[in-house]
Amino acid sequence: MGEQAGNYKESKYRGMRKAIGEKMAYSSRENATITQTRKADVTEFLQMRKKKKAEYSDQGISVPSVNDLALKAIALALRDHPNLNSTFENELIRTYEDINISMAVALENGLITPVIRNVDKLSVWEISKLTKEAAEKAKSGKLGIEDVTGGTFTITNVGMVKIEGTTAIINSPQVGIMAIGTTEKQVQIDDGELVERSKMYLSLTVDHRIIDGYPAALFLNSVCDILENSAVLWE
Repeated sequence: MGEQAGNYKESKYRGMRKAIGEKMAYSSRENATITQTRKADVTEFLQMRKKKKAEYSDQGISVPSVNDLALKAIALALRDHPNLNSTFENELIRTYEDINISMAVALENGLITPVIRNVDKLSVWEISKLTKEAAEKAKSGKLGIEDVTGGTFTITNVGMVKIEGTTAIINSPQVGIMAIGTTEKQVQIDDGELVERSKMYLSLTVDHRIIDGYPAALFLNSVCDILENSAVLWE
């Protein structure tokens, strides 16, 4: 081993960091992953959320976050693309009726994925309440085994740290994970005129052993369609 230059701090690879690392290494070795990316036009989506925010501000009620709304959109799309709502383990593919989404929460020493259950059947207000509770429990170390098991699909929000897209590692034995990237204002030509639109980056990673590129693309398109026609999210 060569001589180390300068001062450094050394720490043991153990605990949560080691458990996460081993799980990620296993997933990376075992899954044949592909990633597809797309931008969703969320101009109206953000305008509607802004309108709801103004509507409820006088009552002291906080409206669902962008992440909450995206979570609902993904759950609704999974209804129409149930092959993405699956696990693959011990040569068995299980496609689930319940849509239980694992939500990545960043901690100081790692990452944990509490599960929000039956997301497609919840209102965005219910989702908002449950995601807040899950995040608080995660950060205070109060999650139980029942809080982090039974997920059928995972989302991770990298947009909060200004990342556009990423090849997220699948949360095995699930077969898909969606990374929600940052939202940017972009100029485009619409009917011969320059207009400013808000675009959200989305990255879908799937296990290509189970999900082919075409059905993955159809699912990603469905998520974008729902975000671009977002009134359905508030129903």
